[in-house]
Amino acid sequence: MDLDISKMVDKYQLSKLEENILTYIINNITDVKEIGVRSIAKEHYTSTTTVMKLAKKMGYSGFLDMYYNLSFILKDKKAYFSGEKNNKYYGVDLEELLALIGYKNISDFIDLLIENKNEVIYTSGTGFSYSIAQYFTRKLIVLGFNCIYSEAYESYDVNAIKAKLFINISKSGETDFLVKASEAAKKNGIKIVSFTGEVENTLAKMSDINFKIYDMYTMDDRNKLANSFYPNTLMLFEFLIGEYLERIKDN
Repeated sequence: MDLDISKMVDKYQLSKLEENILTYIINNITDVKEIGVRSIAKEHYTSTTTVMKLAKKMGYSGFLDMYYNLSFILKDKKAYFSGEKNNKYYGVDLEELLALIGYKNISDFIDLLIENKNEVIYTSGTGFSYSIAQYFTRKLIVLGFNCIYSEAYESYDVNAIKAKLFINISKSGETDFLVKASEAAKKNGIKIVSFTGEVENTLAKMSDINFKIYDMYTMDDRNKLANSFYPNTLMLFEFLIGEYLERIKDN
């Protein structure tokens, strides 16, 4: 793979050795996870510490975090998401679905699920989002999560059962209850994950992680027109769960 990484070298002020290691990782991205840190270090006559420091220098938590991020960036997204062989979500254009979403949000969300596997997770949504939130709840429950749907403000304001994560859905991102519940949740140390339309909105700004889904009719508050927002929100969640299952399978 012939890539110019000079901008990355300058951005992270990489030494020549670090540049060589990064180039090696990029050129062997499909096999580098199996190759492992020790072999990479041996290939470059250095220590595993050097490889780990490279990952930290580039802002990653470790080697695997660097691998997953680089792997996602380097993939031919169109071939990966739309190709007949690789797209396991038949009938879904994942390239379009993920057009507004960066890999970091996906990775961070999976991290939150893993970190909070044994903690309480709240979900909520009103109006048309109610059914979506209920689906999220049931999906997480069958996967072994302690997930509770709640429209009670006290759940977030008091947090008597010490919930750690609040997942909510709002097409506008301005649903009054969800905004107030999220404000209360944040004061109690609960992480906020929101699924909203792509326009700038209050929930997106206050969320630890915000997933933007294209809203065909932003001004259609009563959802009278045919809109792909809600089915795409469901499909995005299924994709995220699929990525979560892949991650835990590898560990």
